[in-house]
Amino acid sequence: MVDILKGPSITKHQNPKKLMIMLHGYGDNATNFIQIANLIDQDEFGMKYVALNAPDTIQDYPMGHEWFQLYLNGTHISNAGVKEYDVAKKKIFENVEKIYNSISLLLENLNLKMTDCFVMGFSQGGMMAFELGQILQNQLAGLALISSRIISKEHKPNNAFLKTPIFISHGAQDAVLPISNYNESLEVLKKYNYNYENYLIKTDEHTMSQETITFFQNFIKKNI
Repeated sequence: MVDILKGPSITKHQNPKKLMIMLHGYGDNATNFIQIANLIDQDEFGMKYVALNAPDTIQDYPMGHEWFQLYLNGTHISNAGVKEYDVAKKKIFENVEKIYNSISLLLENLNLKMTDCFVMGFSQGGMMAFELGQILQNQLAGLALISSRIISKEHKPNNAFLKTPIFISHGAQDAVLPISNYNESLEVLKKYNYNYENYLIKTDEHTMSQETITFFQNFIKKNI
């Protein structure tokens, strides 16, 4: 049986022309995160929004979900050694496959193609979005990393992902994922010649502000 993820959806359209997959951050959940779709949506998008729940809940905090553990053997993932990183990488890959399976089923039910699908992720969800892109054999309509980072240390960009439009934004005042994460991610995107546009929001902290949403809406308009 194919392992899929579930979560709430929002659409104004009987026959949506586009699909947006929304991946929440660490400690959040799909029910909460789907509300952002109401701020993003415009009638002309013809979009159905689906927020997926990360499969694991956080210990002692059942309302919060995680795509992978932030601490392994007491060490934060940012400072993890090879052994700890390999554990995280295995979990990331398992959940990326679940995200892919979920998207494939949704697209089939909507009679849409991968090129009709946007994937956006906030914080840890953005990390998962990028890892998803690395395994896809088909181009997406667009992919967004918001207040996030590229976590993988190995990069073997495929042609489909190199063609996929990427949106990356970050708050200059972000204390959760400092601006260094954004700068390092831009270095990767530039080095491998990804098709990206980037925005640094000077007054933002670890959040998705109206300014970010406006930039993201313009990104969608260019790629629908």
